[in-house]
Amino acid sequence: MKTFITCLILFYCFFLANPFSTLGQEENATAVYQGKKYIDLKIKSIDKYNSRLEQQQDRMLKKLKKKEKKFANKLKNTDSLSYANFKQQPLSYDSISKLSHSDSSTIALKTPQRQNLIIDSIKGVASFIEKKSDKSSPDLAQQENYSTKLNQEKSKLNFRNYITELITKHTHDLKSIPTDGKIPGLTSIDKQAFYGKAKMNVYKEMEEDPTKAEDKAMEYLQGTEGFSASIEKSINGSSNSMQSFIGNEGNSLLAEMGKAGFQTQKQFQTNLEGKLGKSLGGLANNMGSQINEYQKNIKDIKDNLSLAKETKGSVANFRNIDKPSFKVNPMRGLPLCKRIEKQYNWQITKATLNGQPALLEASAMVGFKQTPKLTYGFGVASSVGLGQNWNNIHFSFQGIGYRSYINWEWQYGIGAYVGYERMYNQVVFTNNNKESIPQVSETIHSNSNYSESALIGLTKKYKINSKWNGQVQVLYDVWWQQKGLASPIILRFATINR
Repeated sequence: MKTFITCLILFYCFFLANPFSTLGQEENATAVYQGKKYIDLKIKSIDKYNSRLEQQQDRMLKKLKKKEKKFANKLKNTDSLSYANFKQQPLSYDSISKLSHSDSSTIALKTPQRQNLIIDSIKGVASFIEKKSDKSSPDLAQQENYSTKLNQEKSKLNFRNYITELITKHTHDLKSIPTDGKIPGLTSIDKQAFYGKAKMNVYKEMEEDPTKAEDKAMEYLQGTEGFSASIEKSINGSSNSMQSFIGNEGNSLLAEMGKAGFQTQKQFQTNLEGKLGKSLGGLANNMGSQINEYQKNIKDIKDNLSLAKETKGSVANFRNIDKPSFKVNPMRGLPLCKRIEKQYNWQITKATLNGQPALLEASAMVGFKQTPKLTYGFGVASSVGLGQNWNNIHFSFQGIGYRSYINWEWQYGIGAYVGYERMYNQVVFTNNNKESIPQVSETIHSNSNYSESALIGLTKKYKINSKWNGQVQVLYDVWWQQKGLASPIILRFATINR
């Protein structure tokens, strides 16, 4: 009995006397698990983004080197002065390509040190889970290794941005070489560089778009005490390390701001001295609180990371904006995966006069978006018989075929549709005799083996959700009479990925 009472007392002391400690440990363990999961996912995503950037830059530089060689030959044959200027260029696409394949030590030496809010926020998550972790945990070494991995990914990102800037600079320099501006091949180089950079921007958007697993982990972490403070501290610490970059008037960023029309602090002071004289010190003493308040606001603006990022991004965009000399096709600036359109459609046709049953035809199609309005594609279709009427329902396999189409969208989701389709009948795939199927007149467009359709009509697209659109197709079958159809009009419904 005494032993039982002793056990109860010990149980009370270790578990019931401090339930919040046990609960806190469980919460910390869950926070560490979710934090590690989020960091691992983000590192994997950033690493994939870096690989995509490298592959895209390699493809772009490979094409640009060929175009630059042709451009140089044309300059040599038509404009010797421009060719001499071309030979004096410090950069070439070939030299940029060699630089882009540098080893890690060269990357660290060449890469400008720049802030990256995504990397800094992930470092904040790593710092947060380190505080929540048990110091004796065997996973602590892995958590401390996150900082090294993130610094490596940040260095790679900065290096890829550096290569992109070199490509932009050299492309701009090439455009200023020809004396008459009419050398063939220059527009082709401009197009390749323009669309190549556009694809890299799409890859960046894809990387920044969080997955469901990342959203779930972040949702839990945001509800954990101390998480927001850890993120803010990490970002602000990185911001303070960038003050020399932001405050240095000789920096290229502020120089570009001045060229773009932004008023920097030094320009403001120069204008103020021009209007009020050189005695700004005495003026500050006389104005007192007003000047001090202004200086305080200037300091607050510098310390505001979001404003610094927005300004830097705006100037970078301004620096990279160069109005193209050609008509831009937005689709060419997208990776192939973003230009592919998946479509699923279905239709029901009535029973024919020669005994063919009512048919349910469904298809899966893949389209390529040539322009935002023009899409063409190819797909497969299957046909299932439903019977002659509601009183005689009978399901049967009727055939498999293929379809091709061109869809030209106009406005308000309305467009024109042209298609060619061929459906092979069941006799081609089964051992049934031709006598066992309904007899059809043998024509070039319809016989016992197959039937084909030439379709023209109108389409109307509508939104279903953020990922899918719906489409109603009203089509006219040019060869409907030769196939013995009851009507030439086909009503088809489709779902299309956005």
